[in-house]
Amino acid sequence: MSLSEFHPDFPLLCRCLEQAKLQQRTGQAYLLVGDDNRYIYAFARAWAQTAACLNCTPSGAACGQCRPCQLFQSNSYNDCLEIAPQSKSRIITIEAIRNFDHQLSLKTRPDRLKIGLLRDAECLGPDAQNAFLKTLEEPPPHTMLLLLTTNARQLLPTIRSRCQTLLLLRNRRSYPPVITAELLPVLARLQRQAGVKIALEASASISTTFSQLHEEAEKLIADNWDPRWENTAADNKKLLKELNELRQVKIESEYIRLREEFIDAMQSWFQQRYLIACGVTPDLLPHPEFLPCAESLLANPPAPEEADQDVKHLAEFAKCLKANVEESLALDSLCLSICEKTPPR
Repeated sequence: MSLSEFHPDFPLLCRCLEQAKLQQRTGQAYLLVGDDNRYIYAFARAWAQTAACLNCTPSGAACGQCRPCQLFQSNSYNDCLEIAPQSKSRIITIEAIRNFDHQLSLKTRPDRLKIGLLRDAECLGPDAQNAFLKTLEEPPPHTMLLLLTTNARQLLPTIRSRCQTLLLLRNRRSYPPVITAELLPVLARLQRQAGVKIALEASASISTTFSQLHEEAEKLIADNWDPRWENTAADNKKLLKELNELRQVKIESEYIRLREEFIDAMQSWFQQRYLIACGVTPDLLPHPEFLPCAESLLANPPAPEEADQDVKHLAEFAKCLKANVEESLALDSLCLSICEKTPPR
């Protein structure tokens, strides 16, 4: 993926970055702020490839032919180091930052740009932010740092001030994986008076979707797991156990990240449902891609008070999961609350 794919959304920003590359004026630290984690990450990788390219075009774009470009395209550019939350608490610890800083300090080939990519930067704990601030103040030579976030306010002002900010806000989020997983028809069945049977069927369906997300997380970690670690620790049971524990932590963290995207989509569905209940016309709704699954909702919208209460149920559900409430219980409670049968007045 190259910056050319982002020109339609951010033509001026892309041209400025390409000109910076052409004139050898790339910065050492960038803060990428947006409203879609997948989009920010894709943009960061595209900019990293452009910055690392050894033979850019006359416009400053990545050539796509040199060795760094080829490595980026095959997702094997070893000098691009990534760090992300790796625990159920979704906090990047000071120990993780110290290890990240150590890896950045290691020497690489003279013609290679070392990239430090920090995903979900808002998950940096207070101590980790202070530790990372030292890296920003004195970054290793020939290194570029990329901090990705959807909530820049969680970062220290001193961190933000030491980065060039790239705004990637599109004022909306899209949810292709959620639509592909056919979650929206399930959500459309959740409504007042639907009853216990519909509620539990919906809960079971969402639980199955979450299980598939867990399998996806396992595959993602497996695809990026270096088998040389096990080979090195083949005769060391303690080290093998630690590696297995590390892998499980990575899987759980990746699963929670994927699940959060689906929960965000669920909240967006019910927020849009509330707008429909309040009389907002379809052409003004923020997620028109939801409408093919909302025909019955448009024809028979709920009362605004009920729709508002359901938005609160979703917020409470998300809060419970962050507090590590058992997932299936939280899902059952959510679906039963929305589908509650109330006696006629």
